[in-house]
Order: sequence, then structure tokens, then C-alpha cells
Amino acid sequence: MKKIIVPIILGLSAATAVLLGMWFYYNKSIREIEEQSMASSTVYDKHYAMISGEDDSLLWRSIYNSAREYASGENAYLEWVGADSVTDYLAEDCIRIGIASKVDGIILQPDGSSTMTALINSAAEQGIPVVTVLNDDSESSRVSFVGLNSYQMGEIYGQQILKLLGEGETSIQVLTHSSTEDINTNLMYSKMNSVVEQGKKKGQTVNISTYSIDNSMSFDAEEVIRDIFVNSETLPDILICLDSVSTECACQAIIDYNEVGNVDIIGYYTSSSILDAIEKDLMPVTIVIDTEQIGQLSINALNEYHSLGYVSNYFNAELNIITKSNVNAFARGQETEVQN
Repeated sequence: MKKIIVPIILGLSAATAVLLGMWFYYNKSIREIEEQSMASSTVYDKHYAMISGEDDSLLWRSIYNSAREYASGENAYLEWVGADSVTDYLAEDCIRIGIASKVDGIILQPDGSSTMTALINSAAEQGIPVVTVLNDDSESSRVSFVGLNSYQMGEIYGQQILKLLGEGETSIQVLTHSSTEDINTNLMYSKMNSVVEQGKKKGQTVNISTYSIDNSMSFDAEEVIRDIFVNSETLPDILICLDSVSTECACQAIIDYNEVGNVDIIGYYTSSSILDAIEKDLMPVTIVIDTEQIGQLSINALNEYHSLGYVSNYFNAELNIITKSNVNAFARGQETEVQN
């Protein structure tokens, strides 16, 4: 009997701790909103919550800053739930906090899990619209998706590959994440293949493969990329990264393993180290999503839903291409943005 009672008590204690943590977080958030409102003499019409699984991501911080500024101009307060918190909340916990806080809308990057889908549906049942960003969950009750057109993304990546192809056979490896592999990723991959097959010249052959990074495992992108570079027999001629972390790791690996000039990296997003790598010819190109547009479209989707009771199912964000020819101009633009 004791063997049964002890696990039950431990389970109840853990559940109580989580609920207490959520309750304290909720009260802390309400106090912060009230204090900010009193300090600025602003009473917000709406309280929105943004939730992502990448709190330290430069991309998400840029999206949040853009969305928060735009929301403020629309008389709405945007809170990044879980970010900069002492407690490491899972995205699922953050959704529960948002629902318990009765926010007016949630901006979310889903992870493709059934639990996440169920939580999105739970929010919808309680009248809280959810807008998915970058990763979609079309099987859920989300009201809209703000992200990339998979065909457009595949087209751009395919065009960049064609510029890097040489004579003979070229091996290409695409780094993907198992937690976010969905129909959109498959469509992008299919379109990229199609562009390359149709655009390659006579005498050029291409072998494209994928390498999935499993975020649930103990190793991360850095270790996966290290394994790729250690095995010289399977080292690709072109390595395609679909996130900023993998891009930065690949840039470092190309130096550490003395493969500069042997492997071309097509990166994703930007940071000071990525821009520096392009400027120093360590990588030829990176694809950049318009984070300002993503932030604004997310807020617009929630506002439109509250105003009309419905909203477009999909909003497409733009992509920009950074090469050595425009990297300096882009870097100056980022410095100006930081100073402002």
C-alpha cells in the first residue's frame, strides 16, 4: 500500500507546485501590467500573450520587439510569457498560464505535439483566439497562421543552390528539426528539389538528403554539426541550415575543421556572427525572414478577429537574401535599429 501511496503523494505535490508557480506567475504578470498602465497612464483594450519554445532566440526577440511596439500603437499590451523568468516554463505551461490569465489572444509557435494541439483547442473553447507563427498547426482550432510560403521558400533555396553548383556531382544536406517537420517543410523541400532539377546544367548531378536534429535528445545542433564535419566521407558540398542556431554552429565548424572553401553554407536568419561570416567569405548567403512584418501581422490577425469575428486563414511573410554584396548595408540597418 505504501508503494502506491508514495508515488501518488509525490505526483500531487508536483502538480501542486506547478499550479502554485502558474498562480504566482499570473499574479506577478497582472501586477506588472497594472504598474505599467499606471506609470504610463495608459489603459489597454487588449492583453495578448506571446509564447515560443525559443526564449533566447534572436529571431523571436526581434519578432517580440516588433509586435510589442505595434501592439502598443493599437492600444494593446503584449506579454512574452515565460521569457526572462526565473522558472523555466515549458511552452505548454505558458499556454496554460495564458488561458488561466484569460488573455485576449495568444501568439504561439507550436511544436507539432498532440498536447499543444489540445491546448490550442482548449484556448479556443474559452474564447481565446490563437495565432500560430512560423510553425503551423492546421489540425487545431487556431484562427490564423503567420509564416512563410513554403513554395516561395523552396524557390529561394533552390535558386541559391543553383548558384553554387559546379561541374559533376554535388552533395547537399538539409538540416531539419524533427519536432517541426510537417507538411510545410515537405512542400518546401519538394519545391527546392524541383527548382534544382529544372535549373541544373548539363553535366551537373545533385544528391540532396536531409539530416534531422531531434531536440528531444540530449545532443543539440552543435553536436550534430560536429558529427557531420568529423566524418569527411559524408561531408556535403552544400549545407543548408533552417534556423539561426544551426547556421552559427555551422559557421564555427567550418573554421574549427578547416573546411573553409570546401563546404558552402546556406544559412537562415541573421546575427552579428552570421553577418561577419558572410563578410569574411566563410558562407555565401543567408535567408532572412522579415521579423518586423511577422510581429505586425500577428497583432493585426488578433485585432481583426476581435473586430470582425473572423480573420484570414494565412498571412505570408517576406524573405530577404543577404550576400556579400549587401551585407554591410544590412549590418548598418541593424545597428541603427539597436540604437533606436
